Amino acid sequence: MLFLFFSFVLYTGEEDRHSSLELNIHGPTVRGWQSARKCTYPQELILRLHGPTKLTRIQVLAHQYLIPEKLEIWTTKEENASVTSEFSYLGYITLSDNASTLYKSRELKSVALPETEAVSLKLRLHKPHSNAHNIHDQVGLIAINILGEPYGHELSGQGDAPYNPHYTSPYDDLAFEMYVDREVAKIIRQMEAKKLQAVEEERFEYASKLKVAMENLRKAGERLGKYELEKKYAIALEDYDKAKAKKAQAQQYRQQVYQSLEVEDLLEIHGPLEKNNLSSLEGKEPITVDTCTSNVATVAEDITSPPRLVVPPNRDGALSPTGPAHQPPVSPLHQKPSSPEVTDSPTNGILERQNNCNKGSLRRKTKSAGPALRSSYEAYEERTIPALRHSHTNEFTRECHMDSTETKAASKLNDREKKQAALPITVFGMEMVEKFYSKQFTDKEEGLMQLKEELKTFDPEVSKHSANKTARATILLLHRALRDKVFSVYSLAAQLIRIFFAEFAADRVSSTEIARSVERLLPELLTKSGDTTPRIHNMAVHTILSMADCKCVRELHIIPVHLTRPVSSSTHQRLALSRLEMVEQLILNHGISTDKQRHCNCCSGLTCRTLSELGSSGLHHPAEAVRKVSERILVLVYKVNPRLVRKQLPPDDDITRRNLLYRQLFHEFDLIDLQRKKEAESGSKATTTPTRTKSTENNVTESTKSPQRTSPVVSTGSSTSITSPSENSADHKGDKMCIFCLSKGQVYSEEGLNIHYWRSCPMLTRCEACKQVVEISYLNSHLLNECDMRRNYIKCDTCKQAVYESSFDEHRKEKTCSKPIEGHEHCPLCHGLVNQNKWREHLMGDQPCKNNPRNKIGKSCSRSPSNTQNLGGKLTSPTGKDY
Repeated sequence: MLFLFFSFVLYTGEEDRHSSLELNIHGPTVRGWQSARKCTYPQELILRLHGPTKLTRIQVLAHQYLIPEKLEIWTTKEENASVTSEFSYLGYITLSDNASTLYKSRELKSVALPETEAVSLKLRLHKPHSNAHNIHDQVGLIAINILGEPYGHELSGQGDAPYNPHYTSPYDDLAFEMYVDREVAKIIRQMEAKKLQAVEEERFEYASKLKVAMENLRKAGERLGKYELEKKYAIALEDYDKAKAKKAQAQQYRQQVYQSLEVEDLLEIHGPLEKNNLSSLEGKEPITVDTCTSNVATVAEDITSPPRLVVPPNRDGALSPTGPAHQPPVSPLHQKPSSPEVTDSPTNGILERQNNCNKGSLRRKTKSAGPALRSSYEAYEERTIPALRHSHTNEFTRECHMDSTETKAASKLNDREKKQAALPITVFGMEMVEKFYSKQFTDKEEGLMQLKEELKTFDPEVSKHSANKTARATILLLHRALRDKVFSVYSLAAQLIRIFFAEFAADRVSSTEIARSVERLLPELLTKSGDTTPRIHNMAVHTILSMADCKCVRELHIIPVHLTRPVSSSTHQRLALSRLEMVEQLILNHGISTDKQRHCNCCSGLTCRTLSELGSSGLHHPAEAVRKVSERILVLVYKVNPRLVRKQLPPDDDITRRNLLYRQLFHEFDLIDLQRKKEAESGSKATTTPTRTKSTENNVTESTKSPQRTSPVVSTGSSTSITSPSENSADHKGDKMCIFCLSKGQVYSEEGLNIHYWRSCPMLTRCEACKQVVEISYLNSHLLNECDMRRNYIKCDTCKQAVYESSFDEHRKEKTCSKPIEGHEHCPLCHGLVNQNKWREHLMGDQPCKNNPRNKIGKSCSRSPSNTQNLGGKLTSPTGKDY
């Protein structure tokens, strides 16, 4: 079986940044295909092979949470297949809902197909598994791989190697292609062809060298794929310095691997080489990839990379996470029992193992999955339960535990761990570092206590190592302990972090090393701040704020830069909320820096521009708690720089104020403006007429007590200005006017105005379903879209009114159910036709609506003479109706 090239030619829909073209290529950085948002199902993808082919196997790598319930496979021999072409049904594949892996792994299905000749394939994807992450009801595929036998071995792509139809290359597997660098994968395939050819020519030494080189290149390719992912992730975060460093690191590592493995000589580009036929004893010893890793260790130390690539799942254009492929050992193709082509095929013996496959699955781990995925349950299965830490029986448990472990051999580090902890071993010794890598949480606690004692008793004059070197070794150990799942270990690590920055690093460690330490610990602490467990969340937030309060960290402004990055709508609620709450606390503790303070020691790093961008981005988050904190941050910034905050928000007009959130926010801004105006007037009048200060203060105070409702915007043909609530309140000196019926009374205080809305305003009515007061002109729309009981109402297609579902048939027979004239709509009370711009005349005119129960009360409402003469145009209500 060979890897078959194909290209997608037709599709029913796709996301903008996740097109079907992504499925034509394989590699660590592919985004994959995603259907359009809120699409209809099933979705179809048609791909064309590069020539007639006998299909034998198909591999599908599913998305981690955009998972279709079923994927059907159809084939045809037509070369230019279209949607109307006739396809033959081959079978279907079922995919797991991935809830068991918490939507972090991706399922890789490898399905044996009955031998079928085809030129084009159609994949039909059914509706997705429902989960909290798939908010737009999409389906997605990361990669597709097709294996088969092309007609004519010249299409095999093996070059001079002999063609064997029964040979399946492990390097054509999708698990290999998705995690290995593309250039390295191409070289490995060339070496495989050379190896097969060398076996035919009985050049066994050459074949052996190629085999060793291919294994080493695969390891190097996975590492290079990880570097490429980290570079893309840095670019997405606009961390271009880190992206540049990652690129240089990858280039240096690639060059050293090629040179050490002598790739060019092994490929024999210019013909056979005699030295390739020499055995390892006659020539020099073979070099492995591990020797190259140590050569680039100095580059890797200076580059701080996240422990694993964690990308927000709903973010547009996000890179595919490098989680492991959740791969069953064998996946059967569910076939139609009535199809003779499928049931009579000899390859269907795989169906006998279907029951065994459904009982369990394997999870393939690759090096690109990151160190966080190497931890296992076995690492903690012998630990004492952390909940017993402070109980009376815990001392006996610990003594028994210590007695049982005394006879055990000391925990030894493997070569990888020794290389990872080389610096801490040099500074603190092997014995203490082994405790951090132990499987027992009691050993880790002892290691942390020893590290705490080392930091408290550190003396630069006596110590063999500098403070910077000790700090770097400490951070490596603390970063490992911070990620531990046992809370007692995590709590001790967080406590030690606070001691490190508050006591050890101050006046000892250079600012560069402190910055490197913060950059390494902060991503992990931010992740912990979004944890569902309150004590883990609170500990992380307390640690970050304590770090920010330390003078040595505060001067670098690293933490404010990380916390004030804009929040996207796809950011998880807990992560976004914890970030914004920490920013709010930092504002209260350190204040906001102005442009003049940017280069001063008093600068907090929290500038008005970054804070206003953060607050405006948080206003669009779907979680209400996040929006509330963003609103409070914007109010705090508005007190310092109003112009910059207004610039980040929509214009302050009637359309914007229809949104309840913006209405409340702009009302807060108006109160701040009034307070400033009050202070300015009192300051100026204190020097001229001090006797009138008291009366001025009383007038301003009354205007600030106006209700949180915007004044109506009166638009005339010659005026384009908008009257703000603060100006309106100051001009009318405390008069309260109903913005719906334009009545004006001397007793309309804030409470009186609310009573008027609830009882007497003829433009309003109470919804019989939810008891909420709404505009009469808006009642039909309210019943269909906003009412709590809207499921009981349906919209009549004829008269466009909201009708109670149980009485809909009777409504259709009534004379009032008639098609409205253009520009008119039915009154929900009397069902008569009303001009869309003359609702006030219908409800409050000379012949008001007969079915309006507030007509008798509404006759007492009168318009203010000062306002009626200014109504040259239409009045727009808060719901957008023109009266």
